Formats: sequence, C-alpha cells, structure tokens
Amino acid sequence: MAFGFSKSRVSPIAIDFGADSLKLLQIVPGDPPQIVAAAAAEVPEHARTDPAARHAFYVDALKLMLSSNPFKGKRAVCSIPSYQTLVQHLQIAKVEQEDLNEQIGVMLRQRFNVDPSRMVIRSVQAGQIVRDGAARQEVICMAASRDAVMRHIETAHRSKLDVVGMHCEPNAVIRTFAHLYRRSDDHERTTCFIDIGSATTKVVITHGTDMVVAQNIHAAGDHLTRGLARNENMSFTDARRQRISEAGRAPIPEESRKTSAALVPGGRERRGRGGVPPGLAMLDAALAAESSSASATAESPASFARRQEEQTDAVADVVECLIDELQLCIRYHQSLFSDRPIEKLVFLGGESRNVKLCQQIARTLRIGAQLGDPLARAMGASSGVKATGVDLRDPQPGWAVPLGLCLLE
Repeated sequence: MAFGFSKSRVSPIAIDFGADSLKLLQIVPGDPPQIVAAAAAEVPEHARTDPAARHAFYVDALKLMLSSNPFKGKRAVCSIPSYQTLVQHLQIAKVEQEDLNEQIGVMLRQRFNVDPSRMVIRSVQAGQIVRDGAARQEVICMAASRDAVMRHIETAHRSKLDVVGMHCEPNAVIRTFAHLYRRSDDHERTTCFIDIGSATTKVVITHGTDMVVAQNIHAAGDHLTRGLARNENMSFTDARRQRISEAGRAPIPEESRKTSAALVPGGRERRGRGGVPPGLAMLDAALAAESSSASATAESPASFARRQEEQTDAVADVVECLIDELQLCIRYHQSLFSDRPIEKLVFLGGESRNVKLCQQIARTLRIGAQLGDPLARAMGASSGVKATGVDLRDPQPGWAVPLGLCLLE
C-alpha cells in the first residue's frame, strides 16, 4: 500500500545525488519496509563533467520529481556522493575521541594537503592493530568538501525541503542489508559489497554489520563507456546506450525477487523462514556451482586472455584496473584480519546489471558472488506504488543508497 500514511510514520525523503541519476525514495519503515514513492532522473551527458551544469540539473529535476510524485512531508535525508568523497584508511595511536578527530585532521593535512576546517569528516573505527610493537586504531576516514555538502543542502532547500541528515554512501549500503545479519552468529560473517556505479566503484567489507574496509575506486561505468566511445568512434550517449543494451541481453536472474538459497563457503545453504530473505540472487547456475565449492579454482589464464581479447582495449584496461584495485582491497583486509576470509561478494550499483562483468570479477577473485536487489523486500510488501523514471517491477541493484538513507533516519 502506498497511500494514506501519516507523516509521522513515513521516513524522510531520501535524495541520492548520483553521478548517473538523481534518485528519490520514501518508505514506511518496518519489517519489511513499504514503498511510498520513488522517482529517478538520468543526468544528461553535458552535466556529467560540468559541476555547475550538474547542480542546475539537480535543482530543476528535484522540483519536478517532488511535484509529480506522492512524497509525504518536507523532511529529507541526503547522500554525500562517493565521487565527492575521500575515503582513506588511517592508523592512529589509541586516543580519546576528541584527540582522534584532531589526529585525523592533522593526517589529512599532511598526507593529502587537505584543510580539515573546510571538510565534513566522518570516521569509523575498524579495529585495533599492532604496528612497530605499538597498539594503534584502524580508522576509516570519509571526508567531503564542506562547500559541496552545503551545495546539496541548498539544492534541497530550494525545493522547500528540511534536511535532517547527510550520510556517506558506505553507511547507507550497510544499513540496507542489515536485516540479513540479525542472528547471534552473524557478526562472524565477512562480506564484500561491490557497488559499481558510473563515476566510482564503492567497496565495503563488513564483519556482520560492522564496516572494516572501505574504498572508492575510480574505475566504473562512465570509464567503460568513454573507452567504448573512443574505440568505436561514437558519442558517449550512443556508447552508453550500446552498453546498456548488451548488458540487458543477460538480465539479472529472476530469483533476485524470489526466495532462493544464498551460498556460503563449504556448500552450505543458509535459509530463513521459507528460505533466504529476497534481495540476493546467484549470478547464474554455473557461477553458483563454482562458488558453492570450497575448492573453486581461478579461471585459467588462457580463458581469461581470450575473453580480454574480445573486449576493446580501452574497456579491457578499465576492467583490469578495477580488478587490480579490488584485489588490493581484499589483500588489505587479509593483512588486518588474517583469520577472517571473505565469504562472498555482493554486487550492487547500476553497472552490476552487466552480469558478465560481475562474473569476470568473481571468477578472478575466486570468491562466491551474488547480485543484490535492495528493493526486493520492500516491493513484496508494497502495492499501488507510483514511480517515475524507474520500473519497480524489475530488480534495481542501484537503489541500495536511497533505501539505506531511509533506514538510517
């Protein structure tokens, strides 16, 4: 049900200022949540590399989307876009919280020539490590320009919205899937979320619902599109359309919206009431068979080389860069937590519709993989939902951030 909710029961309106699209979502929190309204608008080509044009698009599109959809109230919660966020791991001597914030500011100034007074800084303590015989805190620092953050708040204010929260995207991703980690032993599960967007790929490794590694990788959908456009001598728009069309030939499995077995190491099936909660689907039968076995082997070099040759050089370079960076993230996690191997990958983001790309990554990393559909639970409890710019009947792997924003407030 999508209508008749009181303002006190609905979440704030989530605004995801994405590089590829502007997304709005509102829900009634619950187990499962219910969707009140959803809307999306694609960022035009000229605004993707022009900050002023992008801001103007956000302002105009937000007003139109709010006026043409049944969103309730004026409260809003916004994302701090990953393409505007510096994510960095720091090792800091064990200190009190106030001293920790000061040390983070000092390290940002020294290492990145960043003035901390001009940044909005969030930090997550990921655990304790020992370096040179001394105990230190592993801290994940997420920092964004204060001017950029205020610009997004101003965009919301121009649509007469009251911003009640601003959150970094990794926190929203984790909150979206927190319902999968409610059992007493779920804190022992290690998951790597890979959100492949347009401007960046977000990597978040969690122990249960605790973030322990986070990284933004600047190899993503737009880089693949530009590579294809250069090699094929076509416009960005035509190249993007071709990539979407090719990805659509291998659609996300229908099991994403059904109850299906989620694979974990050793071939065990993890089932809840009537099966695993919807929202995770195996990439395909072949990959599931590989990932369910503890003895799964890497793709042979010859097979990998053949598929690389089938891609254009520029596109292959982007994919290779992405995989290299993902391997670095996994090795960094292993250096911190040698006794906590990653159990599975969960692919998110609009680019995860490219199933072949996800398969290539999973096989190279030799880790079982699944596709995430953040709205699956909510769609099962919702009816009569009005949405513009998005077909809620299809799996929507790119909506983890908007749903997480709703659940964080």
